[in-house]
Amino acid sequence: MGLKRSIPSKEGFSEIFSSPDKKYSTDNFLILSKENSLEHSRLGVAIRKKDIRLAVTRNKIKRKIKGSFSSKVLELQKKDYVVFVKKKLPIKDKGISKDLDYLWSKFKQ
Repeated sequence: MGLKRSIPSKEGFSEIFSSPDKKYSTDNFLILSKENSLEHSRLGVAIRKKDIRLAVTRNKIKRKIKGSFSSKVLELQKKDYVVFVKKKLPIKDKGISKDLDYLWSKFKQ
């Protein structure tokens, strides 16, 4: 995922968290979206160190989320998306991709 597909963390995340257009959640994830002035979708991933201690594990989760986003990006609305990983995420769960597919289907055009 190139730079144009990622949200600059400081200004982008706070704006989306403060006033999202839409939000959907499952037991593992919360996805917030907000209109952008660009002609493509962008993604941000928020995982708290407090919730998932090991950087290796956080990076694996981020890779799964980014891969899921890349496979669905053409079907999604042209917005900014922030995926917030909830505290009780089971790392070795097969349901992660199922949850993400379900959530991305909520944002299709």
